Amino acid sequence: MTQASLDARARAVLNRAGLLDARVCVALSGGVDSCVLLDVLVRLALRHPLRLSAVHVNHGLSRSADRWAAFCQARCADLGIALRVQQVRIECGVSIETAARAARYAVFETLPVDAIALAHNLDDQAETMLLRLNRGAGVHGLAGMPLLRTLPGGTRLVRPLLSTSRAEILGHAAARGLAWVEDESNRDPRFDRNYVRLELMPRIERRFPRFRETWRRAADNLADAAGLLDDLAASDAGAGVAPDRLALSTLRALSPARARNLLRWFIARQGVAIPGRERVEEALRQLLDADVGSHPEITFAGMRLRRHGDAVIAGTALPDVPPGWEQAWGGEDVLHLDHGLGMLRFVSACGSGLSEHCLLGGHVRVVVRRGGERLRLASDRPARTLKNLLRERDVPTWLRGRLPVLTVDGRLAWVAQVGVDCRFAAGPGERGVLPHWEPPADERASAQPVP
Repeated sequence: MTQASLDARARAVLNRAGLLDARVCVALSGGVDSCVLLDVLVRLALRHPLRLSAVHVNHGLSRSADRWAAFCQARCADLGIALRVQQVRIECGVSIETAARAARYAVFETLPVDAIALAHNLDDQAETMLLRLNRGAGVHGLAGMPLLRTLPGGTRLVRPLLSTSRAEILGHAAARGLAWVEDESNRDPRFDRNYVRLELMPRIERRFPRFRETWRRAADNLADAAGLLDDLAASDAGAGVAPDRLALSTLRALSPARARNLLRWFIARQGVAIPGRERVEEALRQLLDADVGSHPEITFAGMRLRRHGDAVIAGTALPDVPPGWEQAWGGEDVLHLDHGLGMLRFVSACGSGLSEHCLLGGHVRVVVRRGGERLRLASDRPARTLKNLLRERDVPTWLRGRLPVLTVDGRLAWVAQVGVDCRFAAGPGERGVLPHWEPPADERASAQPVP
């Protein structure tokens, strides 16, 4: 393969993505793949209005990590390319590979660019397909890595070298006299990908020399099938879907296979990896078959599905509110609440809301429900338990313990989603304050009435 043909492949991918005149950042590890990608894109930037930069994520997992970062800095300085070096911490509890990938992608989402260029190649694609097959992946997983992808935050990923073999990349590096660094962990067969690369792929190649190309065609066919399944899911969802919720009645009307497909599609729309078949089936069972009075909750990679009425509502896991938590209000217009509870806005009013006199004359605290509270909404009606008021207003059970509650000198004065206790209400013509709760973004769907 000639240098010109490698350039042409990369140009075709960027042109297809509309990125030849965009801000593109190369994910530069210092290895041969990313060094070749940088070299190719620098050459393209000479002929196109491509605004090129680079990022190096230092995971700190190797004793050579700082040396790799220094190599990338020197290489970019020679080329006149701006480089951002980002140090990250790898969290324990999951595989090192998974944690390192998550850390990289978190950095990518913060970059002020149009796209991140990744150096995955045809060999990487074949390894990915085999690894996912061994994990029992469906067509979406077996389709491998896409040329183009948009992350949940809107950052686009592009893989200009995905149709290029590792041998062709090494040939380009040799022809151009490029230098690169070697990650010693790439020779460690304890990592699944390294085992596939070092032990399995050479054996497959000896028997089937052209397997990379035939597997690429298989990946393309599987990607077509995955796209058709997504189209079917969108059609099945119809009017029963919104960004954060899915109608249970829509799922119930489908065959088991189509219901699984729709739920997978809905989960993928939340920006998390599609879970395995067993987890999807268990989620469907809980959501569809749980008793009316129960409140199933299923978590996938930090995203949760909850049932309320006829809806499956998606959101992210939020921290618990510590027992006894309270936060003072000193009269400010906006109060940002701790523990992911959102914010309160206080708007001046006349003859409605909380009596300004009552508020200014007492100690005002924001708390959450602790059980046993009673609220009197009108002077001609008795006080009622907050539990019953929340149930009547169809507030989801998981939200009831996170609703901001205002107390004045320890007495309940106002509850979000419910209203003002009449004993603290502004009278006709009296200056008042209207509290307005703005839930965090991840709870806004929960805070909306369920049709």
